[in-house]
Amino acid sequence: MTAQQQAEEGLRRARAQAHGDALAILDHLADRYRRVRHAGPMTAGSRQARILAVSVELYGHGPRAEAAERAALRLAPPVDPKRPITRGEYAVLLHTVLSGRPL
Repeated sequence: MTAQQQAEEGLRRARAQAHGDALAILDHLADRYRRVRHAGPMTAGSRQARILAVSVELYGHGPRAEAAERAALRLAPPVDPKRPITRGEYAVLLHTVLSGRPL
């Protein structure tokens, strides 16, 4: 295997790991939003802060956590302040992403 092929394989594995880690973060968030204050409002700030907190909780500090956080932020549906949504409703959206169905 050439050096370029090794680098490409390493990048593919890193992306696959980040994607899997991101799905684990979203699963954790969906569970939390369903169990804790599910009727409370979901905000964009909460989305971002919880993804960061869970990535650190699951993967500590460092490149793996950072890659997982970035991937989770890309996968998680955005929160539109003009369209209020509860944390429980957002959990349903997260489950839709986790199931692989389009939103």
